[in-house]
Amino acid sequence: MSSATDVLRAKTDAELQFFVDNPNFYHADLITNARQELRRRGIAPLRPAASEASVTTAYDESPASNRRPLVLGLVLLLLLAGVAGFFWKTHAPASSRSLGRQPDKLSPDSLKLESVVATPIPTFDNDRNVAQQLALVPAAERSSASAQALRQYKGLCQRFWRAQNPTIFLINQAGRQQSYQVYTAQLRLVQGQWNDLYKGLVYSYKLSPTMMDHLARMRVIARIQRMTLTKLEAAASNNMPLVLDGRTQLAQDTAQHLLAPLQHRAAPLSIHL
Repeated sequence: MSSATDVLRAKTDAELQFFVDNPNFYHADLITNARQELRRRGIAPLRPAASEASVTTAYDESPASNRRPLVLGLVLLLLLAGVAGFFWKTHAPASSRSLGRQPDKLSPDSLKLESVVATPIPTFDNDRNVAQQLALVPAAERSSASAQALRQYKGLCQRFWRAQNPTIFLINQAGRQQSYQVYTAQLRLVQGQWNDLYKGLVYSYKLSPTMMDHLARMRVIARIQRMTLTKLEAAASNNMPLVLDGRTQLAQDTAQHLLAPLQHRAAPLSIHL
């Protein structure tokens, strides 16, 4: 590749002089080399370039003058960076600003939780209800029944009272609820108790007449109570008033009537003439 010197040596004197006479159109190094080439040939430039000084000054500035625009540019860059940082700090999303930052201390008021009054389901003496119901079976029937029949009957009674007692409690608490969410969970829990009874009712049993009568009553009561709990759960899930409609209330009255022979012996009918 030809060097700049070779290129200038290939130029004519007139071309070299043209470079010297028009310094504004060419690089200062080219002007200097053209002048040197003319001197080497023994030809002095016919006239000095009028703008040579200005061109030379533009490319041969002192180090101090070179640093001045650099310093100004650096200051401007720092100012822009500061403005950008302030804008980001004040306008960036909260999630972006919180990365890597320790969580703020919570005030005592912010740590307070709103308390919801929820009435827990109490513990019932289901065994007492089972023993009481078993005692209502005539002694002759109990003595003649097989051990398996007594065990099956007692097991069904246990499942019945584990569902019946909390059902009555939840029905009575319907109008006093402050937390529908808790109440709904309680209703579902008791529905599970009725499901346990239904699993046992799908089988046939060889029981005494009184036991079979009790079993038939428990079956109808279970159907009524499940229907009632389902309606209450639907109302609670939709934040509706927990009020039993007329049909459901009538069904509850029927359930109480059917339940009576499972709790106490019917009083003999007395007629006064």
